[in-house]
Amino acid sequence: MKRTSLVVPALLVGIVALVAIGGASAKKPALSATPVFKLNLKPSQEVPAIKGLKADAVGSVTFDLERSPAGTITSGEVIFYFNYSFPAAVTINGLHIHVGAKGTNGTIVVNSGVVSIVDADGKGNVTTVVTGTAPATLQAILDNPRGYYVNLHTSVNTTGAIREQMHNPRPR
Repeated sequence: MKRTSLVVPALLVGIVALVAIGGASAKKPALSATPVFKLNLKPSQEVPAIKGLKADAVGSVTFDLERSPAGTITSGEVIFYFNYSFPAAVTINGLHIHVGAKGTNGTIVVNSGVVSIVDADGKGNVTTVVTGTAPATLQAILDNPRGYYVNLHTSVNTTGAIREQMHNPRPR
């Protein structure tokens, strides 16, 4: 009798656990997601590398996405946020996501809209939100982030002063 009374509660606990696990794996995809690409842009990553420039920018590119119930991206914002440091006065005239593998240059696929920031001491922050990026572009970057890079352009280095290849994002 005592043995049966212990087996029944153990079976009930097992059944409840299986139902809970099954329910957890049956969740629908999130309707929104926010992948964050943490980046450290450096002159040595430019193609060709910019020698002698002691500059960098640390920050992130964040995709604030809306998804359909099936999980397909329907729209999204791209948020650029970088703290930059240059050795002297600088004019920033571009911040973009480009298509291109490491060691190659490519065309702009997401333009931050930055056209001219004149900074007298070379240290500051760029924050901008881009709307209207095609869902297919956002999905392509998520599918192959290493095929894209972010770089910051200046009036002295018009094709790019500091850069980093994108990599797998962290969810936020």
